[in-house]
Amino acid sequence: MSSVVKSSPKAAENDENAGETSPAKPAAKRIRRTAEEARRLILDAAEERLARQGPEGLRLQDIARDVGISHPAILHHFESREGLVRALVGRANRQLRDTLLSALDGDGKGSDTAYHIGHVFEALSDRGTARLFSWLLLTGRANGKQPEHDVMHEIVDAIHARRKDLAMQQDQPAPDREDTLFIAMLTASAAFGEAIVGRQLAESAGLDQDGLVRFRLWFAKLVNDHLDNKN
Repeated sequence: MSSVVKSSPKAAENDENAGETSPAKPAAKRIRRTAEEARRLILDAAEERLARQGPEGLRLQDIARDVGISHPAILHHFESREGLVRALVGRANRQLRDTLLSALDGDGKGSDTAYHIGHVFEALSDRGTARLFSWLLLTGRANGKQPEHDVMHEIVDAIHARRKDLAMQQDQPAPDREDTLFIAMLTASAAFGEAIVGRQLAESAGLDQDGLVRFRLWFAKLVNDHLDNKN
């Protein structure tokens, strides 16, 4: 004798709906960006990771996640990680050049040495650019034939032109261009050094957190005193 199992109304309802599919979730709305805007956002994210983590932080998957795009999208714009690094270096050079040349050209601070040296330290140290340049040199990735590497010549020419103008206004002899070049090299070397080992040196010397700020001001005074003696 067979037994009959009665199913509950709820179970029957579930059986009837078993073949039905739940409504699909609406697809996320894609954000359309121009190629220029996409490249800028990718470089912004890469620069932020560079400042926080150094060159080892430039991982395409992480940068893609920061921007909200896919890994292949970065490859579409830069072809490879090396291509992204080259673009990042080129932009850093242009930003450094444009910032310093703009500072030299306007806002009444043409002779404010501390102001301009602060821009150099900010561009090379605070943004992580110096660590990237050093990494490129140490790994043999630097290419001295790139146009962006002419930035040093442009900056030295602009600084020297300003020094000559000031000397003329003060009825002083024109400064030597090599002296201007050496000042620029010394400033760049100090900024690079601070970016790479400055914090460790400050801590080992017993300086507090503001020690590097005071070092920048001291260095600016050192350069300014030299310029005053030369002019």
